Amino acid sequence: MIVALAAAVIGAIALPHALRLERAAPLTAGALWAVALGLRGLTGVFVAIYVIFYLPATELFTALTHWCWHAILPLATTHLGLSGHGVGDAIAVLPGVLLAGSVASIAFGVSRSARAVSRLVRSGALGAGPGGSVIVGGPDVLLAAAGISRPRIVVSAGALLILDDDELAAGLDHERGHIARRHRFVLLYAELCRALGRFLPGTNAAVLELGFQLERDADAWALSRRNDRYALASAICKAAVGLQGSPALASLGGAQVRTRVDQLVDESRPTTGWRARGMNLAAVLGAALLLGLVAAVPPTVAAGSKAASMPTPSHCRG
Repeated sequence: MIVALAAAVIGAIALPHALRLERAAPLTAGALWAVALGLRGLTGVFVAIYVIFYLPATELFTALTHWCWHAILPLATTHLGLSGHGVGDAIAVLPGVLLAGSVASIAFGVSRSARAVSRLVRSGALGAGPGGSVIVGGPDVLLAAAGISRPRIVVSAGALLILDDDELAAGLDHERGHIARRHRFVLLYAELCRALGRFLPGTNAAVLELGFQLERDADAWALSRRNDRYALASAICKAAVGLQGSPALASLGGAQVRTRVDQLVDESRPTTGWRARGMNLAAVLGAALLLGLVAAVPPTVAAGSKAASMPTPSHCRG
């Protein structure tokens, strides 16, 4: 059972890396990447739970850690104060410390970014812009959905000078798409998963790929408002030198600009047929697996705490 579950988790994590999702529906592709990120984060959590609660109760761990230096080198190490017990305790708590530090680091970075964006909107505002936006200074082309709790659309003075009317309208609708689809909360979720699963190879790449799918979703939202696709593509190109996306700032010139522009210009249809149905099914099954593992965390911790409370031998072996 455990082996089958581990294989399912590994398969769900690897699946979006193996598939070509550039032409998949943004919602489906985003769901696959979100599931993979959630499973990466839970993998970090379960590894920490096992090392903290279950590993110390194994016979192998006991055999490796129940030793004392004074039993091995009695003349040279009498006062070292170091034993296998202390080393074992340090090993047991290390994963929890690393996860807590990783989460704290990500939370600090997101908080600092949110404060910087808030200062940009509050102190750098030059006045009201088109479509309820806020104009900020600067020669670069910047259109972005700024903020987390109360997002606003910001437009730089450079964007007003360089973009024509159609490009500006398409860019504004792209940013409205970020706000309407609540992409900022998806990005916060991705950052939490990055913090918990950052020690697994490919986690940072998965976060970037999820951000790319959110940009595609905002592009599709703008096109659904009858904006010209070539005007949107042109606006994205002109904004490509802008700030990159974060939970607090989703800019028009975000992830994988070239791929997004190629898709807008080519007018290629998204993946359909059995491939699309298979991807949708994989996303649903992956979400079910993710929710099941989330529900399993509290009982796993409770059982591990009970196992850890059982007495273990404290003798030293030479």
